[in-house]
Amino acid sequence: MSSNDPLKLIEQYLERVRVYLPLDSEDAIVELQTHLIEEAERIGNGTMTAGSAMMAIERMGEPKSVANEYAGSGEKVGPVPAEYVNPIARIAIVLVGIATALIIGLTMLGIPLTQLLGADIQNWPVSIPIIIFLNIFIIVAIVGIISLFDREKPLTDKTTLESIFGLGVEGFKPKGKLDALGDLIMGVFWGFVLMIPGVVVLYTTEFAEIYMLVVVWLFLGAVRGALFYIGGENNFNLAVEGILSAVWISFAIVLLNIGWPIRYVYAYTNGSWGYFDLIGFFEANNIPFIPFDWIWAFVMFITVVIAVWRIFVSVMKITMYLRAGKGIWWQGNWGERRSLRTPLWKRMLGEHDQFQQKEQTVRHDGYTESDEPQ
Repeated sequence: MSSNDPLKLIEQYLERVRVYLPLDSEDAIVELQTHLIEEAERIGNGTMTAGSAMMAIERMGEPKSVANEYAGSGEKVGPVPAEYVNPIARIAIVLVGIATALIIGLTMLGIPLTQLLGADIQNWPVSIPIIIFLNIFIIVAIVGIISLFDREKPLTDKTTLESIFGLGVEGFKPKGKLDALGDLIMGVFWGFVLMIPGVVVLYTTEFAEIYMLVVVWLFLGAVRGALFYIGGENNFNLAVEGILSAVWISFAIVLLNIGWPIRYVYAYTNGSWGYFDLIGFFEANNIPFIPFDWIWAFVMFITVVIAVWRIFVSVMKITMYLRAGKGIWWQGNWGERRSLRTPLWKRMLGEHDQFQQKEQTVRHDGYTESDEPQ
């Protein structure tokens, strides 16, 4: 549903444009944002309304065409229409990253790739191009059908196809400030919890010997969160995240071999609290400990998949930033949505207050108090 807020309308339109742009196109978005706001104010004789914003958007044109003009991607890139090159590339990268993370995680659990693919594959060299062709045909048919339903949508509403393409954008968005703060708080909290004496006595003998390594890793994760909270996303913080994730993958293999880490649990019996030997109970009654082993394996699998994905994203972003000529450390961008009322370049120049004051003093006749002769 379209909004009546002109700033919201511009924001929704730019989100559509962003889908078709490369990941490092924030400057283009800011330039488009500034132009749309100025154009909407010009059309509205100094006052930006929903109507003037929509007219400015309509004059700018279809998001795909605007993105192609800024990206300079031409009419076609091979067999793929230019407007779909960036989103398809992003989705392909996301899928490769997810597949890599899952394969590494499953391999750690002792499930080989051949077992995942099945042992009864016949004529696999011949079947590969056939499968690819059929998948492409199905995808093209689906895209065509979806596009038919989206023909009547206004310029400010994302199409269904763009919502799918937007997954690639979401996968590479900068870490949000709240996410960084959450990493900091949770790392410190769980690090101290694992060191509480009343918790340490519950560990198995094997886990008790190495639990401090987990504590250290949690505190390092808190430091990573603090770095992102202080500096936003930059190459140094991304490198730290990638290194910590790589270390965790190696350590997770050790934890997986150690197995379930809790031997005792607290139980209230005979009017007092005491220890209940969980593992001993299963062994004494010849009950397989498989459920707990699988829970632990699943936890390790999820953490390894997340770690591999973080390495993948960190490498992609560092490469992108280096191509853009950026160094090691800078005050990075946050993942939160920016206010379109104040363009980024004005905030960087420290003109936020002046810009807001100018907006508040706009008159209906199209000039401000600052324009009056002194």
